[in-house]
Amino acid sequence: MPAPAPAPDPERLPGFVLCRGGLEEVVEEELRELEIEVVGRHKRAVEITTNLAGFYRANMGLRSALNVLRPIRSFNARNYDLLYYQSRKTNWHKLFPVDARLRIDVKGHSPKITHTRYAIHRVKDGITDTFRKLCGGVRPSIEKRDPDVHIVVYLEKHRATLALDMSGTPLFKRGYRIEHGEAPMKEDLAAGILSLSGWDRRSPLLDPMCGSGTLLFEAWMMAAGIAPNLHRGFGFESLLDYDQALHVAEKRKLEARETHPEDLRLLGIEIDPGTGSTMERIRDKYFPKSPIQLRRGKFQNVNPGPGFGALVCNPPYGLRSGTEAEIMPLYSDLGTFIRTYLKEGSAAVYTANHDAAGSFGGSQSSSIPLLNGSLEGRLYRLKQAQDDPVRSG
Repeated sequence: MPAPAPAPDPERLPGFVLCRGGLEEVVEEELRELEIEVVGRHKRAVEITTNLAGFYRANMGLRSALNVLRPIRSFNARNYDLLYYQSRKTNWHKLFPVDARLRIDVKGHSPKITHTRYAIHRVKDGITDTFRKLCGGVRPSIEKRDPDVHIVVYLEKHRATLALDMSGTPLFKRGYRIEHGEAPMKEDLAAGILSLSGWDRRSPLLDPMCGSGTLLFEAWMMAAGIAPNLHRGFGFESLLDYDQALHVAEKRKLEARETHPEDLRLLGIEIDPGTGSTMERIRDKYFPKSPIQLRRGKFQNVNPGPGFGALVCNPPYGLRSGTEAEIMPLYSDLGTFIRTYLKEGSAAVYTANHDAAGSFGGSQSSSIPLLNGSLEGRLYRLKQAQDDPVRSG
């Protein structure tokens, strides 16, 4: 007789971690480092199973993710009426208080559910009708700007999943970027680029067009083992099963992982005086113990000195600022800079201007597609100690 199957752990809960396209593998590795069980990988999402402690830890510790979702109900979404009926059947009153302010969003894609605003409307009706019936006619309010609870309708092919967004505000909003320069890079993308760049988190790192410093700040937190979201609020704090003591305990565990390495060099070069000043203000306020340094001026005129083992940058694309005539020489100068000051090691350049990428030595075969909003960017990787660029595998 076969052994009986083990009883399911009542504390284990399903979850989905959303990310931008191209960072699924990076997020999966980050989850494993946080000791969270990965079930599978999907397009722009990683499926997990964990407990409340794991949900708290994921939100505080993930670097390249956007949101952490806790599924409540999954069903075959054949039409919009089913969105209402399934929402109506869900015991929302056991998940969050009646006076909570709600936001509802649709993520993913479905061939049957194509009208986003109507889908949101049907789910909202189902939720509010449930509260009216069970809470004496009282219902939550809808608040798009500053909600207490964020509900996501996640669509994948013919299935819909109603989920609580445990993150609330997207995870790329760490809280340190109170001001920024032109066309700033999101923090989750910066962290993902660093993970994919080949940088070992110990070699001296150089960003010749650092802007307001996002790549350098994320690099410092990675090297020092600093969880990126320790000091912000989360959506799970508004839920009825929120355990503050558990939240604090997980925060303390993550703080215990910090290492603050000595002799690490992180150098940025920035041509715009205002943007450089912004970078220094953020550094001094939020990262005072970091070794991040800034050199002002055109990178073409700056000698960063020897010993750099990695270069990562996000140059202008010439798509929304600048012109093609300016971008080609800029990218050519960047290639010269890389060959001059990065004798050995890895260089990674993220851009959405693929026609100009060859000017700094980038090639399609050594690049990784990564979406930057609606822009189809690529991370071009080059290895200086070899004749051929690094292959993306």
